[in-house]
Amino acid sequence: MWEDHEVDRRALAIRPGARVVVVAGAGDRALDAVAWGAGEVVAVDLNPSQLRLCALKVAAASTLDTTDLVALFSAGRRPGVRRLYRERLRPRLDPTEQRYWDRYIDVFEMGLHRHHPVGFALWLLSLSLRAIGGRELRHLIAAAPDATTQARWYERRLRWRYWNRPTRWLMRQTALLRLVVVHAGERDSMRSQSFHEWLEARISRSVEVTLIRENPYWMGLLSGHPVTPEHEETWLRPDSVGRLSRAREIIHLEQGSIVDYLEARAPGSVDAVGLSNVPDWLGAADLERLWSGLASALVPGGRAVLRSAYRTAPLPTGPAAVLLRLDRELSETSSDLEQTGIYASVSVLHRALDSAPARAGGTP
Repeated sequence: MWEDHEVDRRALAIRPGARVVVVAGAGDRALDAVAWGAGEVVAVDLNPSQLRLCALKVAAASTLDTTDLVALFSAGRRPGVRRLYRERLRPRLDPTEQRYWDRYIDVFEMGLHRHHPVGFALWLLSLSLRAIGGRELRHLIAAAPDATTQARWYERRLRWRYWNRPTRWLMRQTALLRLVVVHAGERDSMRSQSFHEWLEARISRSVEVTLIRENPYWMGLLSGHPVTPEHEETWLRPDSVGRLSRAREIIHLEQGSIVDYLEARAPGSVDAVGLSNVPDWLGAADLERLWSGLASALVPGGRAVLRSAYRTAPLPTGPAAVLLRLDRELSETSSDLEQTGIYASVSVLHRALDSAPARAGGTP
């Protein structure tokens, strides 16, 4: 899941015992929240296959060591996975999840990240980036002593290889974006906002922020190998293993819309919400419902984080805007530090302390 876990750790500020709601996605943020001390995590997703992946990760995180976790979910390949699944993971899944993974567990033999069309496209992109970068890229990854030096080497020796007239033309093509961006509205916006120009600038910024060999999002793409375990997503790090033993008790999976879920949640019953980039996908009516449900569900002082492919991110309007206040400084810092380089903005919302929750059509 290409969303910087360190940005979310700072922005959500999850306290021990916190009640957290996240978009399930690939399951990483739910498990990170457990490692950060959350007492309740609800992972919501419309896609049942996403929830099956989450369930497998939760089962694995609560029983396997770091070596097997990294092989399965960072490298994406684990020889002999069927035996590991049968002996260690299957008993920790419910019957529906068992039927699913009885059928699909072999994707870890072939390579999880290449199984889906988006993953296959990224694998092809990885091969291309490594071929174009050649020895200069390998040297940059292995030898840069710090991010400042790395950025200087990148600008002098590599940027011109990746960003030239042919590649900029290719980045403007809808067919290429369709391979890696699922939502049509996001694709249209990215084209209209000259996404390729913004991405070039963001990647240049990313190599200034962190060393590639310590970046869990770019290391695999640019080298074909995962980062070392201490630089993985929080839940994959060796020091998180003990904290994840109760993940199956803490994480609850819900199939459905996060808009519906937040609307149904009791007022003031959530401390932190990770919205991923879901607001980018919603129409005006559903956005209004999202902001209203979020304003109600969050405890006063609670936080929510959302990402956007748009330069002007969707933000609360109407009565909810009184309760959900944008932390501009933290949002700007978070956007600047995002290691993935693929989002135009990260927005951090604080639930106001001085007003009662409001529903759509109500009063603040």
